Amino acid sequence: MASQNFYRDIQALELPIAEVLQQHNFSDVPSDWFVIIADVQNSTAAVAAGKHNDVNLVAAGSLIAALNIAKEKDIEIPFFFSGDGGALLVPEQLVEDVLTGLLLHNENSIKNFGLTMHIGSLSIKDISAVGASVTIAKVQLGQSFHKAVILGNGLKFAEQQIKHATRSVHGEAISTHALNMTGLECRWDKVKPPAGENEIVCYLVEAIDQTKQASVYRDVMLKIEEIYGSVQSRSPLSLNRLTLLMSLQKIEKEMLAKHGRWKINYFVTTFFENFLGLFYFRYNLKLGSIRGQEYLSQLIANADTLTIDGRINTIISGKSEKRKLLLDYLSAREKEGVLVYGHHISKESVMTCYIENMNAKHIHFVDGSDGGYTEASKELKGKLSINR
Repeated sequence: MASQNFYRDIQALELPIAEVLQQHNFSDVPSDWFVIIADVQNSTAAVAAGKHNDVNLVAAGSLIAALNIAKEKDIEIPFFFSGDGGALLVPEQLVEDVLTGLLLHNENSIKNFGLTMHIGSLSIKDISAVGASVTIAKVQLGQSFHKAVILGNGLKFAEQQIKHATRSVHGEAISTHALNMTGLECRWDKVKPPAGENEIVCYLVEAIDQTKQASVYRDVMLKIEEIYGSVQSRSPLSLNRLTLLMSLQKIEKEMLAKHGRWKINYFVTTFFENFLGLFYFRYNLKLGSIRGQEYLSQLIANADTLTIDGRINTIISGKSEKRKLLLDYLSAREKEGVLVYGHHISKESVMTCYIENMNAKHIHFVDGSDGGYTEASKELKGKLSINR
């Protein structure tokens, strides 16, 4: 039981991400913790069929289901969003509860979205036994938003094992009425790049030698900051581009993801909330202790646009000239045998949100509007298969 607060007790570092990427900032994850993977099966085909919004919703929903379970037990856990899935680290006493929640979410996703997930877990003890590693740090990104950063190949190893031995999820006869998706929202329109920028790019970068991840990723992050600027300045989100979407279809999908069925009261209430939200943001009205523009500023600060989970996953806005500069750098490092990368260019970004409360405690999972991370992974996987 002593290790259940391991992650909560890690001090969040208020440093630029490149400075965090030094091995002395990282701690070994306890051997009685587990990696849990929830990944949409055949996501590339689903994106190609135009279901990228559903893939994002189901992927983010898997993290939200797990985070709600951990919240009920008052345990803080790290999470990692990858566009078409997610990974979590949880203590032993949460494993079965989280897996059950993910099975519920999966049953609902099959029923309402036609999407099935790979779901499974692997202990840190078993990961370490094969020579793989998972070390972790915590970085403060906003006033109330911190993120875990992982070095090591343990999450990648766990994902490979789980995808090859996915827990059976069909015919479990479990009721989605017990599914806790509190806080899930998908009410924003596609977001165009900030004024003055002309594209949004998802980048995936993986070091060839996992023992050199810290130095390789530090150099990459320094180059990204040199070309694109700070996390805030390269964000795909900006105040004047965020618009609530009065879409009956989006409200329906949010409702089905949360409740698994039609609930007319929920549908009508959400539509009414969205209608009021248009005025709340447009006229900077005050709701409780927070005004509309302040909430939007928090949304941008709490946007999940950079994940390091043994590789770099980031979504960035900028001009095409900046992309060419970064690709020149990445290509040169790739030829040196230091890293491999994938990327995908989008015209807009999309968000699925987890709202614990309106005053600071909200997380916004961001991806390219046409399945940016999933498309970038096609390029990355192709290169990795050649390097084997």
